[in-house]
Amino acid sequence: MEKPQSAAFVAITALTQRRCQRRGLHASPTFSKIACVRSVTVVSRHSKGADQRQLDACLGKTLASPIYGRHSLGIFSRSIAFAASLAATLTVAASAAAGGMDPTPERLILQPPGIPAGFDCQGIAANPGAFIAATNQSPNNYACRPNNPAFRNLVSELGFAMAPSVMRPARTTGYGGFSLSLELSFTKINAGGSVDGVKYWEQGTRGATDGKTFSANNNAPDSLLQIYSLKARKGLPFGFELGTNLGYMGGTSMWVIGGDLRWSILEGFRKGPMGYVPDLSVGGGVNTLVGSSKMYLTTLGINVVASKPFTFGDTGSLSPFIGYQRLIIFGNSTIVDLTPNVNAIDRCGYQGADPVSGAPLCANKVNVNGAPSNTPDNGDFNNNTTFNPVRIHRHRLLVGANYKYEIMQVGVQFATDLTSPGSENYQITGARQWTLSFDGGVSF
Repeated sequence: MEKPQSAAFVAITALTQRRCQRRGLHASPTFSKIACVRSVTVVSRHSKGADQRQLDACLGKTLASPIYGRHSLGIFSRSIAFAASLAATLTVAASAAAGGMDPTPERLILQPPGIPAGFDCQGIAANPGAFIAATNQSPNNYACRPNNPAFRNLVSELGFAMAPSVMRPARTTGYGGFSLSLELSFTKINAGGSVDGVKYWEQGTRGATDGKTFSANNNAPDSLLQIYSLKARKGLPFGFELGTNLGYMGGTSMWVIGGDLRWSILEGFRKGPMGYVPDLSVGGGVNTLVGSSKMYLTTLGINVVASKPFTFGDTGSLSPFIGYQRLIIFGNSTIVDLTPNVNAIDRCGYQGADPVSGAPLCANKVNVNGAPSNTPDNGDFNNNTTFNPVRIHRHRLLVGANYKYEIMQVGVQFATDLTSPGSENYQITGARQWTLSFDGGVSF
């Protein structure tokens, strides 16, 4: 005989039923309480039909770790497939064509001091005989010089664009948690910026191509640099989280790879006095540029982030965050030929290096007025040089928000300079920059 239900139980059941109906759910007894549940159809491979089962999906309380079913796993598998297909697409696109925004530091040159009127260092390298005939001076005294201030500004702004991105609240994915996301970022650069009259983005990037050769300069450099990234995060014990990323820089043939580690000092307090304290994390990340034969570029970001989650219903949460990043940019050039249209080896008739001085031994002599002279044609070797190493320090403000629904998540972040880049770094003339980033993915 069924035990009679009390009047209080009947009243609570009726109230719960009305509350569940407003949410499009059903009321069902679960252990010692009444809960709102969803009705789902579960099809078994061992049965011909389908049986109706009650899925306890909304218990009215926030669970420490959500339980995911077949539907969530299907979303996850589709997300993985989409991420893989996007990564493959970016790989094909990057390998198909070189970009107009690829760095060309060999164009960032200064004329040597005291050069005779009517001559430039590129022209002297191309025709040293004409220079000797006109001036009776050695062409070796007038090699091109690297424009280090222009190179510093180019590296500073390019480094800002590829700085490590936080894009997450201070709370980690948790021990055993994992996150996979796609990120798109847009960074404002000073496309018309100049140093001593030299426009470093126009001179320092390749520009348009006719399919065979690139233009002498980039007449219309992009005002926004775009980076498309695939990111993964893994939760570790004691509030630590490890992340890695692979990104393609749009309009170039370059990639950005990196990783980060952060520690959530405070996270997960929701009740009592500590419930009013925001989550707090500290961490750091490193990104490096690959795909350029002209330069090496690495960025280091040291971050402090605070955030506070706000829940919506039983499965959604919004976590706005604010943070500070100390950005350090390390830039170095490879050996750059400042006269790329002249081949020093061919002009010299290179026969090896002098065993004592190390100077190149040349079979060819400079032709002066159509006749060989006694001057070896080795002047163009002086145009192979490097730029001074670049070390830039910048302060960045980070503001953003992350919304999570079940295992799906989307986020936005805005990063900008707190101070003028030139206030701490000499020879930097560009204005403040900003980066706007969006991402979406799964977290479980």
